[in-house]
Amino acid sequence: MTEKENGIWFLEEVNLKEYFCPIKGGQEQYDKQPKRSYKKGEFIYFSNDTADMVYFIHEGAVKIAGYTPAGEEIIKAVLHPGEIFGEMAVYGEDKRLDFAQTVENTELCILHRDQVSDLMMDLSKFREFLNRLMGQRVIYTQKRLESLLFKDARMRIGEYVLEQATKHGRKTLDGAYVLRNYLTHQEIASFTGTSRQTVTTVLNEFREKGYLDFDRKRIVVRKAEEMQVGLGKPS
Repeated sequence: MTEKENGIWFLEEVNLKEYFCPIKGGQEQYDKQPKRSYKKGEFIYFSNDTADMVYFIHEGAVKIAGYTPAGEEIIKAVLHPGEIFGEMAVYGEDKRLDFAQTVENTELCILHRDQVSDLMMDLSKFREFLNRLMGQRVIYTQKRLESLLFKDARMRIGEYVLEQATKHGRKTLDGAYVLRNYLTHQEIASFTGTSRQTVTTVLNEFREKGYLDFDRKRIVVRKAEEMQVGLGKPS
């Protein structure tokens, strides 16, 4: 079984959805499981809130972000169905360091940190998965830092769009990737360490080159391989 299948994280026999959003007991059991629906733009928690819950994304998407001392937003991650967040509550975080906000209508399944700790005690594979996830997120953060230090704005924006499209977009018969446009240009700028104007300029350049097209609802990457090659060339 693959590590990620149909949007749900696995580690051998560990299926996170089975623990956070159980359906084996039927609809009645699923209905009793702690969960909540959020509209686009709602906050799930704020920085300095008590860290006592762990969240599983059943539907939708969530951004994890913080603010610079100057008050500018920095997006640290955008998470999708099958992924969890808030897991630092299990590793000793008492207060949230970041905030979590939906970027589209979202449904979350929720477990208290004590429930997750119990699962880690009872299931070695579940514990192994969370520990591995922590390591992967440290590596991801390191790679993002290296990108901010060593890559120009054009490449950072292009790589972000390609990553989102190929990982979370729908591939069409002609090889294009169709991605819901759940982030504004300002949010893409916050994620890539650029400005809204730069994001708009770069995306317009990619559209002129025929790599992609976009509107308020979606981004369509039509020539992913050509775009990847083109990122290494000056505009």
